[in-house]
Amino acid sequence: MSQLADVQRFIDASRKVRCAKELEFLITDVCLEMAFDYFALIHHVDLTPLNPSLNHVDDGSLVAITNYPEAWVEAYVARNIVANDPVLLASERTNAGFIWEDVGQFIPVTQEHRLVTEDTRHAGLAAGYTVPANVPGEANGSCNFAVRTGHALPTANLPMAQVVGAFAFQAARTLVLKAKERDANAPKVALTQRQLECILFVARGKTDWEIGKILGISEETVKRHLADARERYDVSKRMQVVMRAVYEGKIALSDILH
Repeated sequence: MSQLADVQRFIDASRKVRCAKELEFLITDVCLEMAFDYFALIHHVDLTPLNPSLNHVDDGSLVAITNYPEAWVEAYVARNIVANDPVLLASERTNAGFIWEDVGQFIPVTQEHRLVTEDTRHAGLAAGYTVPANVPGEANGSCNFAVRTGHALPTANLPMAQVVGAFAFQAARTLVLKAKERDANAPKVALTQRQLECILFVARGKTDWEIGKILGISEETVKRHLADARERYDVSKRMQVVMRAVYEGKIALSDILH
């Protein structure tokens, strides 16, 4: 099965999860398919509400789902490492996925950061790849994939990890939002056919001018369609609209790569 099919299958399944435990099982499976040993899907906030039963997700407190070694999770929470984790700090400076050894490209690495990195490796997490999940107006978050000591980072699967990580966080975020009753009873966002066409071409990397030429409409009309779509989804970025449309099944990954 191709990576594209694997990712689409994950997205479809993530829409159907009813609780955090189901999402945990789903991410664990795709994590292994990508040849990673561990994952951590978290909001970058105080993690003391975290508990093994994942009630903190299902009651709407925060996103925090992981299969990291239990001892490391306990130490991470007790020491409040989340506030000074160089990987998480770096993820707040970019929207693109990155390998952990590249954090110095995004933040000045201090001695304290080096100690956190050393402790992480001692805990058995040798290397990793992080996918930022920063939504304006909400706490920053990320999906982190890691390999255990003695395992090589599966570099060939990093593009797949980028997409899976983004949609995994979207699925967890949806669970949290529903628990808070922010959108539990709200109708699904309705988009016009023309808006969907514009969003599809945005996903294909086209500019507003190029989209207008393809669809036979003005550049200003394209901008208006996309602005309306952002308003309906209550997001500020074009690619956030793309993600929401794909997550809700309005656009398939195969349509984007067609």
